[in-house]
Amino acid sequence: MAAKKISAPSAAQEREVDRLLFAAPGSAAVTRLTAVETVRARILLSIEHALLAPGSKLPSTELIAAGLEVSVITARRALESLVEDGVLERRRGRGGGTFVAQNPPQLNDSSVQAFRADEQAILRLIDQRSLMESAIAASAAAHATSAQCDELDALIVQSRQAATWHEHHIPDTRFHRLVAEISTLPEVSAYLATYEALTKYFVPYPQEQLEEGRGHHSALVAALRRHDPLAAIEVTREHVDALRREMFVGLRRRSSSSSS
Repeated sequence: MAAKKISAPSAAQEREVDRLLFAAPGSAAVTRLTAVETVRARILLSIEHALLAPGSKLPSTELIAAGLEVSVITARRALESLVEDGVLERRRGRGGGTFVAQNPPQLNDSSVQAFRADEQAILRLIDQRSLMESAIAASAAAHATSAQCDELDALIVQSRQAATWHEHHIPDTRFHRLVAEISTLPEVSAYLATYEALTKYFVPYPQEQLEEGRGHHSALVAALRRHDPLAAIEVTREHVDALRREMFVGLRRRSSSSSS
């Protein structure tokens, strides 16, 4: 049976989700950020936690926009602002592009402060995603066809072959949306709103550090092929729980522990 196509949440649904999910003290700061400020925060946090090393080359503006799910104009403006601040630098000619500065300044950036202020809301989003995605995985295990599992496996291959996090994020997002569609649950639109709210806090990662997540995806597809809902739930909970240490809030706690 073909997967039921799930439409994206409406503007009204997204506003209601924002009202419910971002009610924690301090979290409203993030909802007030412009798209440009959000891109700045995600890049700055990635540099701060050494996920983007000094001197490393950033992907094309188009790929950054696709990976961070913003317009090319938004991505370009954010990058230009970081160049002006000395965090990034432009190089011309063969091998040129946008690079992290060798000694980027430590900015007391308001967008980063807003992200940090939202830590409790982020942890709550992870809780909600874990519960909702577990139900979706269990239902998907009952409905998945061999062809749908093949499609999921193909998305994992695309993620593994990606050159950067931004390129990986595109098939990774499609993977989660397809599992949701396969589940046929009527609450999927609410799940997608939660999932998409959480992805706005993701920061770019080196490709080699994403293999654990791809392993989780492979294990999930294997569970779907076996029509094993318990195994699907187990691997889903493990996959989502990893966000607690991989997102910037977890990286920040690890940095604090290692320096104390």
